[in-house]
Amino acid sequence: MGKRTQAEKTFGSIEGAADYLGLLLESVNEAREDLEAETALASAAGAERRQQAIQLATYKLSQLKQHLATSHRLLNDLRTIRRLLFAERQAAAFKSAAETSGQFVTTAENLTAEDRPISSGALPGARPSAAGAHRGPGRGPRPPA
Repeated sequence: MGKRTQAEKTFGSIEGAADYLGLLLESVNEAREDLEAETALASAAGAERRQQAIQLATYKLSQLKQHLATSHRLLNDLRTIRRLLFAERQAAAFKSAAETSGQFVTTAENLTAEDRPISSGALPGARPSAAGAHRGPGRGPRPPA
């Protein structure tokens, strides 16, 4: 199974699919420019039926362009979600920070319970701030006294 098909190479990742959609968008833009030139030729020749067909094709191309642009944005969203889920951005940021500063960098996931910072609400006798006040599930802020 050493050989991969063209589809596996192109769509094997979100990035590959996004690149492919970018190429399709370029092709749609080129086709639209060609249709604009054809419109001028058809109007000069007086071919009304041909002009109508070109207008329909132009409309359909604009719809396709809109769908491709939406799909491209969706792929970008999926890439961002994947990075968040797998902490790809954090790992890259920590790696670059460690390389630039020359210091050891850790993530909160690697900290033990003793190493994690203590929030003010977890300290004995501490009162939560007004911004962080929580009265329980489903309850809103306290009414003014």
